[in-house]
This record gives sequence, C-alpha cells and structure tokens, in this order.
Amino acid sequence: MRKEIDGMPEALSRIGKYILDNPERVVRSSLAELAVLAQSGEASVVRFCKHLGYAGYRDLKIALTAELASQRTSRLKRVSNVGGLTPLADRLGNAINGTAQNLDPELLLRLAIQLKNSRRIDIFGAGISGIVAEMVAYRLMRVGLIAQAFQDATLAHEVITKFDASCVAIGISEMGLTPDTVRFLSGARAAGAFTLAITGRANSPLTQNADAVLLAVAVDPPPIGGEMTAVPAKILLVEALAGAIAAE
Repeated sequence: MRKEIDGMPEALSRIGKYILDNPERVVRSSLAELAVLAQSGEASVVRFCKHLGYAGYRDLKIALTAELASQRTSRLKRVSNVGGLTPLADRLGNAINGTAQNLDPELLLRLAIQLKNSRRIDIFGAGISGIVAEMVAYRLMRVGLIAQAFQDATLAHEVITKFDASCVAIGISEMGLTPDTVRFLSGARAAGAFTLAITGRANSPLTQNADAVLLAVAVDPPPIGGEMTAVPAKILLVEALAGAIAAE
C-alpha cells in the first residue's frame, strides 16, 4: 500500500495514509466511517480498494486484519528472544544513516542563512509530526531564533495572515499527505513566506508546496499503531540544521 500511494491521485493517497497511520481503527470501522475519518467519499474508498486489487472494502479489511496479526506475532517473537531489540535498533540505524548520507551540506548552509535572516519561523505538524514540530521549535530557539510550533489547524491558519517574505514556514509530515499541513504550507507560500518541508516522502502534496525539502529516510518496515520510529531520522535533520545555524 505504501508503495502504491505515490502513483495514486491525492484523494486516494489521503485514504491510504489514514489506513497506514490508523490500521487498528480501520479494521473496526465501516465503509461510511472510514470515508468520514479519511475526509473522503465512500466511492473513493471503494475505488482505493479496487486500485489495490481488492473486490471491495470488506476484502481490504480482512487483509489488513491478517497483516496486523502477523506483525503483532513478529514483534512478540522479537522482544521475547535474547537480544530481541537488535532488529529495532537496525531499523532506526538504517533510517538515520540513510538520512545522513542523503543530506546535502550546501542545502543545509542555504537553509541556515535563510532561517537566521528570517523575522519569524512557524512550524506546523499533526499527530506525531506535531510532537516533532515542538522539538524543532525548541531547538531553533536554543540557537537564538524566533520559532513557534502549532498543532491546531485553526490557529495555524490565523498565523498565515501575518506572513510575508521575511518569514519561514516549516511543515512536518511523514508522508506529506496530511491535509492541514499541506494547507499550512500552501497558504504560507501564497503569502510570500519561504517554505520548508520535513518529510519522509520526496514526491507529495507537501513537497509540491515547499521551496526546500529535508528528506528523512523512512524506516523499513514502516511504523504502525502509534510507533515513533519515524522520529529519530527527523531529529538528525534538525540537529544538523541547528549545527549549521550555529556555525554560520
């Protein structure tokens, strides 16, 4: 599903993102409930299921339930064995190392200059990405910049009205599909602010509204059920950016 999302229309990608982020809730939800939760229509949910090769929503739920059971069994086996945390450490290490290897030092320098010259920096994220947004704001403040984070979409929308070319807006989203985060970055860009996306997906609605992108390599297998495994690679990016700002 995660691989297929890149080639889907935005409406179907949004459904896929919700399912990947909330698989346990989806298996307990009806077709109508998922349509509301994913901010989509029932016909779009059915089209999404058929795009993946399922006859309908019921078949998708059966496959998702089986996948969740398999992953729970796999996790239990790993933690019950001596040294069972090694696979988790490998997942995190691979994501962090991949992120470091793909990071462009020249881009970091350009971003450091942009941030240091900005009048204000506003950061938005939802869910776990909202927690990361708070971390980013804290780190930037510690290197002497004016930064604040938002998780409330209404408040973030109000903040956009104060943006101009002297401001920087940062949107954080693992897959770059969260509607509120995309709207925040799109609105900030329309207002003239410099926009930065911190994400695990290079081609997404979020990156399409960004003047620059910091890419965090995704963990494999991807996080499910509230796992925070996508956070460490983003922390690496923020620390690298803070170091570039301090050195500039």
